[in-house]
Amino acid sequence: MYPKKTTNAPTSINEDVKKVFQQAYTNIQSTTFLDSLTNNEIVFNGKKPSSENYMKKDLTRTINNETTKHSEEAVNNFIQDFVLELVGEIFKSFVELCAQSSKNTSEVISENDSKVLFYISGYLISALLKRYSKVKNPTEREHKKDVIKSLVNKSSEKTFTEKYSTMIDYKNCGGLKKPSDNFFFMIREFENVVRKSVDHESIHSKSFLKDELREEILDSFMVKHYSCDLFELVEDDNERESFLEDCINLFLTVRGFAITKLINKKTEKSAKNEKKTSASLRDALKSLNTGNLK
Repeated sequence: MYPKKTTNAPTSINEDVKKVFQQAYTNIQSTTFLDSLTNNEIVFNGKKPSSENYMKKDLTRTINNETTKHSEEAVNNFIQDFVLELVGEIFKSFVELCAQSSKNTSEVISENDSKVLFYISGYLISALLKRYSKVKNPTEREHKKDVIKSLVNKSSEKTFTEKYSTMIDYKNCGGLKKPSDNFFFMIREFENVVRKSVDHESIHSKSFLKDELREEILDSFMVKHYSCDLFELVEDDNERESFLEDCINLFLTVRGFAITKLINKKTEKSAKNEKKTSASLRDALKSLNTGNLK
């Protein structure tokens, strides 16, 4: 038996360490399933292969000092199992931390807004199916359509997102698709990024630059997390990113229309207020003139 550590676990993670594990997690998510120990080690080797040997020697020395003597093979097996379990727990905690952060941000999105986003999610699936139906190559066309069809909720089991489906149920004439939970969560994450980036109280000509917003959405950790799960049928990294970019571009187009509508409403309201002020001023002048005549 190995001695139990008595030190308390840290409550926060060093930023440099966090960056290393975040990059490692992203590497794992953006590649095919790693089914061998060698492939798992490759993720962490990066440009510093000597660090692995240093860590292994340090751990081996610690184990031999703190416990009875074990064979080199037994120590190596333990270290490999320990490191993989440790990394797994760190990944798990990191995903939970990011998911909680995303959830906290999403709480500012009202239930009505969520219904609209759920409707938009269904619209995006339908729009992408329509777009990919025009691809000339039959094999490529069917592949793209299969990928998008996998985003549809095919389960009869009701989840908590069911309460957001009322708008789809009301407006659907047969073409809209109910999105899977994860696709809806990804679209909601798009909205979170937009809300963080665009100040709706002071909108100007550069408030909604599509290219910049697309890059910010692509950089979102939770977007990467959901997209890896949603596009698991796609093996090629570039193709997977292409699907994701199509989703983002369509979303930003729809979102852009909403912001334009908001600007138009504000402009119309401002014009009406100016008209009322102008009319009041004319009435005041008329009353003054009438008074002077008397």
